[in-house]
Amino acid sequence: MHKIITALSLATALFASLPVPQQLQADFNQTVLNTENNQTLHYSGHVAMKLPNRAKWSYTVPVAKTICLTKERAWVIEPELEQATLYRLDRTIPILAILEKAEKIGDNLYKAEYNGIDYTIRVDGKKRLESVEYTDELGNRVTLRFGAIDTSPLEDSRLKCDIPEDYDIIDGRF
Repeated sequence: MHKIITALSLATALFASLPVPQQLQADFNQTVLNTENNQTLHYSGHVAMKLPNRAKWSYTVPVAKTICLTKERAWVIEPELEQATLYRLDRTIPILAILEKAEKIGDNLYKAEYNGIDYTIRVDGKKRLESVEYTDELGNRVTLRFGAIDTSPLEDSRLKCDIPEDYDIIDGRF
């Protein structure tokens, strides 16, 4: 009996999953490195997300833009262009769902696979999310760094996206 308990404890330690909050709000910095021309783009803003599949990314740098994600679609709201574009989501990147699949591969380091893409997740000593890195379908190296993380209950109103009536609506689902 003692051997079985020891084996179960060892297996649990080896395959320890990452504690995943049901919701999360955080500041983010996103870096996209184009590996073909070695150019880097930098973005930052605030994100609010809730399991299983809702998120609102509010970009402030380099320009204001809001991306609202649900299971099957995304709205991209661009104030400078006074337009909102609706997209069908065939391959979204649901951070919380990716964290649920994460398996420990080292100290404060986890790996997950989602829709054919490998994600590397780094956490701090208290298992709080620090970063997610991956290479997208175009070969771009993407790094998302998170700070000021809050996992307290999130009001649904924080995920609401308002589109001004005078904005052009573009249907990009086709």
